[in-house]
Amino acid sequence: MTEESLVAEHRSRPGLMLALLGAEAMRRLRAAHQEYDLTPRQFELLGLLKDRGDLPQGALGHLMGVAPSVLVTQLNPLEAEGLVERRRDASDRRRHVVALTETGHTRLVAASRAQYEAEDALFAALGTEERAELQRLLARVRDDLTGHEEGCGTPGSLDRDRC
Repeated sequence: MTEESLVAEHRSRPGLMLALLGAEAMRRLRAAHQEYDLTPRQFELLGLLKDRGDLPQGALGHLMGVAPSVLVTQLNPLEAEGLVERRRDASDRRRHVVALTETGHTRLVAASRAQYEAEDALFAALGTEERAELQRLLARVRDDLTGHEEGCGTPGSLDRDRC
């Protein structure tokens, strides 16, 4: 076996293809979020607030799987830009509740649209049925590797080295 045939053989191995395509997908998805001045983790944070409504700051950090200090570093710029607001919890003045603002909702929708466009460009070579099959297979591999941990399948997990 020549070196060229070994390289050619490995070029078609699923693990290497996933690694190469994953790196490109990550670059494109980060760029889609950054176009709207968001990190993947901030995108996830805004998405959680959209989906679940106002949340106590501690509960938000728990859902995201981040330490309180890390959450604060994500919230501060979002609050400064008017995308979220923090206020004292009326039932427990020691806690803060985080809410998505209308500006935050608008930015999230635009970033979400940009993410869909990036994914469409990534999978332009595949038809609708092929995309659905790829999604099903990738979800199966992801769920097996992560033990079905929901936090590992979120935009914010792109910011973490390991789920």
